[in-house]
Order: sequence, then C-alpha cells, then structure tokens
Amino acid sequence: MISKAYWMFLLALTVTVWTWPATAADQAAAATDASKVTLRRYDDAEVVKFPWGWIRWLMNAKIDPRAEMTLGIVHIEPNQSNPYHIHPNSAEYVHIISGSCEQLVGDKWVPMKAGDTMRFPEGVPHMARTGKEPCRAIILYDTGDRQMVVVEKK
Repeated sequence: MISKAYWMFLLALTVTVWTWPATAADQAAAATDASKVTLRRYDDAEVVKFPWGWIRWLMNAKIDPRAEMTLGIVHIEPNQSNPYHIHPNSAEYVHIISGSCEQLVGDKWVPMKAGDTMRFPEGVPHMARTGKEPCRAIILYDTGDRQMVVVEKK
C-alpha cells in the first residue's frame, strides 16, 4: 500500500500553477516553454543493478542536459546495504515509498519507514541497510550531475 505521505511528496514534486495566456505573444511564449518539457516514462528507465538492489534514474543531466536535479527510484533487497558514501556535489533527499531501512549517519543507525523523508547535506557520509523486508525509496539530488564517492567508515 502506498502511503499518504508518498502521494503528498509526489504532488509537491509535480504541482504546477497554470494560467491561460491572455495574448498571442503570451500564448507563443507558453508554447516555447512547453517545448522545453521532458517526459521520462518509468518503463523506459533502465534498471541499473547492484549487488544490493537496483536504481532507476528517472531524470538527470544525461537524460536531459537542462535538468537541474537528479531523480531516481532505489530498491534495496532484504538484508542488504549500499556502500558507505558521500555526494561531494549535492545534498540527497530520500523518501521511503515502501518497506523500511536504517540509515547510518555519523555513528548512529536511524530507522526509516514508508512515508519518512531524510535529507543528507552535501559531503555527509551515509549508507542504508535493510532487515527482513526490501525497501524502495525516491532519491533526489539538487544537481543534474549527481556524484557518489565510496568512503571508508571511521
């Protein structure tokens, strides 16, 4: 079951206030702006597999060079973890869609469940691990060119 918080998160990502252009010039400008829109269908997004699960990149600068953000869906299999890592060029936002996980932040494991959202500032080391159930999340970065660097735990 998809949580209410998930739907609210998607609504916040997609809501646009639209007013009908009043003049021919306004209509022409609106048509030009519409030509800059990029649609990425979920089924067209390649599944990038890892030993711990997979990611589908829905938007980034490789898909659309004008993209100011990177957006993906990540799936972590049961009893798995992704590598301890940083993002040197962006913050990361993780919103849990289904399942649960724990995020290692500093020396503490922070539990997350469906509907929870966490923000990792640029350069903060972190990793996720699951228990008996898989976890699926929306991941968002404030750059179209997300970078990830695996680091050693201290």
